[in-house]
This record gives sequence, C-alpha cells and structure tokens, in this order.
Amino acid sequence: MMTFPTPNKHCATVLPPTSLSYFTTLFSFFLVLVTVPGNCLVCSAIIKDPFRNLKTPFNYFMLSLAATDLAVGAILDPIAVAYHIDEALQLNVVDIKILHIFYFTLSTASILTLAALTMDRYFAVASPVKYKTMVTSKRAILAFVSIWIGALGLSFFYFKLGVIVYSFIFANTAVFTTFLVLIFVHVGILKRLRERSKYWRDQKAMNYAEPEQQENRNNTIYTKKEDKAAKALMIILLAFFSSFTPACVMIYLLNFCSKCSCLVVHWLRDLQFLIVLCNSGINPYLYAWRLPRFKRAFYKFLHIKSRGQVNNVTIASTLSVGKTEN
Repeated sequence: MMTFPTPNKHCATVLPPTSLSYFTTLFSFFLVLVTVPGNCLVCSAIIKDPFRNLKTPFNYFMLSLAATDLAVGAILDPIAVAYHIDEALQLNVVDIKILHIFYFTLSTASILTLAALTMDRYFAVASPVKYKTMVTSKRAILAFVSIWIGALGLSFFYFKLGVIVYSFIFANTAVFTTFLVLIFVHVGILKRLRERSKYWRDQKAMNYAEPEQQENRNNTIYTKKEDKAAKALMIILLAFFSSFTPACVMIYLLNFCSKCSCLVVHWLRDLQFLIVLCNSGINPYLYAWRLPRFKRAFYKFLHIKSRGQVNNVTIASTLSVGKTEN
C-alpha cells in the first residue's frame, strides 16, 4: 500500500520531515516488541500442544494467522525500522521495493487466512456433522500452504504493475471483496448459533430419559464451545475492519487528492502502513487469551498458575491444615 499517488508524483522526490521518519521508526520498533512475543506464544502453543487439545483444523488456521503476524513482527517491522532510519539519515541504502514486497505478501496472506477462518467457522456451525469429515487437519494444513503460495504469487504482480496501480487494485479487490465475504458469512454464523442455542434450550426444557438428557447436555456444551470460537473470530474481524478500513480510505486520498500537500502525502503514506502493522500486533491478545485452551497452554509456558489452579492449591492446603489439627 505505501504508495505515492499519481496526482502527487512530484512528492516522490520530496523528502519527508525528519521527525516523521523518526516517529515511524520508533513506532515500528515498538511494534516489533509487541508483535513477536504474542504471536510466538500462539505458534508455540499450537505446535507443542502441551495438553493435546489444540491441534484442530480451526487452530491450524489460527496458526497460519499467527505465523503471518509473526513474520510481520520479525521481518517486516525490522525492515521498516531500517528503511525509515535510512530515510531520516538520507543514506539511500535500503531499497523500498523490499519493504513493498513483504508488505503486500504478508497483507495478502493475512486476508486470505481470515477468509479461510471465517469459512471454517461457517461450516462448523452450519453443518457440524459434515464438518468433522470435510475439514480435517491435513486439509487445513494444505489450505495453509496454498494461502502462502497464493500470497507470494499475487504479490509479485507488484513488480509488473508498480506500487501505485497494485496498491489501488489490492484495496479495491482483495480488501473490499474480503470485507463483503466476511460480513455475509459472519451474519450467517451468528444466525445459525442463535437458532441452535434456542433449539437446545427448548430441548432442555422438556423432560427426556437420562440418555437423551445426557446427549442434550453434550450438544449444549458443543454449542457453547462453537459460540466462543465464533466470538473470538468476530473480535479478529472487528480488528481487521478497524485496521484496513482507515488504511483503504488513506489509499483513496493518496490516489485522488490532487490538492494534498506533500507533507500530507507523507503522513498518509506512513500512517496507513503503521495502522495495518498494528493489526498483526494486537491479534493474539484479542483472540487467544479469550479461549480457555490457549490460556492453559500460555500459563504452562509462562510458568504462571491460573486462578483455578491457585484456588485448588488453597483448598488443598486448607484441608491439609484441617487434617493436621484434627
């Protein structure tokens, strides 16, 4: 996206304010510190799977998203730091094409992964029986690999079209199309979840034999788990909309604002870039910490006792003291 608009082509030869370059450098460095630990923890939790309950198709898509975000923090953010320091000091050592190709590749991979996550949740809610046979871990991993191949292949059109044309096409096709798909599918997910919750509440209100009651309880638990996963996904989508919507607005301004000064152009260029990078930093903190299975794995890796564990230890200690006194 980091593009100079056609109406302001002359701005490409005008240096940005040094203060802006240093601001972007510091903010990019801050994003490295935020993005890498969070996404590294999510990837480790799924790969190592300490409690053997995280290697599911849905979580493999989560792994793809976390790996993409980790690449942003470990590769793209440091390149941004190097480029903007180079820009501030006017060294002309770092080629902006390196920054562009990583930016477009990782943005495309992130968007495609979100689409895959949304479709996964839709099938899980709409057809839970078929979902278990249709969406397997192997197919999820295959989709993971396909997403990265597709992102790499599409991003190399940047060298053919140039940053101005490619960024505008990217904003109007990949981003807006994904917006529409995500909204449409997520509305369907929420509708199905409400219908299912109502159905199991009605079933619970009726008197059944013990086996049927147990089956209803199991189905209710399953529905609650799917509901939590859907809510976690909704938070990711809201973060996606919050990041990419203003970024796309800024791209339109960059491409069509003929009266914008070069100072405004440079600020829009850097701000829309940083806003998108922020999305990769906040994702793991928005969704992973909301899911109990992830939280258990995180507590184990960080050697932190969860509230439940602390309560159990306290109760055990109290009982032990009581027995000793008796």
